[in-house]
Parts: sequence; C-alpha cells; structure tokens
Amino acid sequence: MVAAELATRLRTDLMAELTGFRANVAAMGAELLDMIAEQWDGAAANLVSENKAIRALLRQGGELFGAPGLIESAQGDDADLRISSLQKENERLRHALIGLHERVEADESAAARQLEDSIWALLRRSVEIRRVGSANF
Repeated sequence: MVAAELATRLRTDLMAELTGFRANVAAMGAELLDMIAEQWDGAAANLVSENKAIRALLRQGGELFGAPGLIESAQGDDADLRISSLQKENERLRHALIGLHERVEADESAAARQLEDSIWALLRRSVEIRRVGSANF
C-alpha cells in the first residue's frame, strides 16, 4: 500500500538526514501515514461486516414488531466495494437502526430488551473497529 510505503521511506530514507524539529515532524508524518494505511486496509471488510450485522438487526426488529418497513430497510447488498459506496449504505442502515432503537426502547418486552442488548453490542464493536491502534503520540 502506498501510505505504508511512504511511511517506511520517511523513516528509513529521510529521517536519517534530519535532526531536531524536522526529524520529529517527519516521524509524526510517518506515524500518520501508518494510521491511514491501517484504516484503509480494513475499511471495506469492516463496513461490509457492519452492514451485514445491521441488516440482521433490522430484520429481527421487523419480525419482532411486525414492521415490513424495517425488513425492507434491511434490503440491499454490498456488491459495490468502493469505500464511498459502502459508507453511503452504512449511513442509510444506521439511520434505519436509529429508528429501530427508538422503537425497542419504548417496548418493555423481554424480546425488545434482548434486541436492545444486541444493538448496543453492535455499536460497541463499531467503535472498537474504528479505533486507531497506532495512535500513540
């Protein structure tokens, strides 16, 4: 990947020629490129996985509440693997998930509580997936 290669070149080729502040700027640039490479590498897989999980929750909610609109909102696929397309679909699905979550919170049933737990678990996983592992400066 280009970003990872640039980070390596900054560290191995350029930083040896620099000192002080300039060396620190180059090191920070290399770290930023590493973060970009990390996020870019897993972006499509993460979005496809998250979209699949949201669709499952929407179908489950549609069945629980007898709401064909929720089941309909779960339709779609991730055949177009461009990040921009996957992100657009993720935003559409998340909007539908917000509506489901509101409905679940208003329902006192055990099935609704279980679905709410699943929604929160998905949201926690979503945050974890987006966490940048190398952000240490």
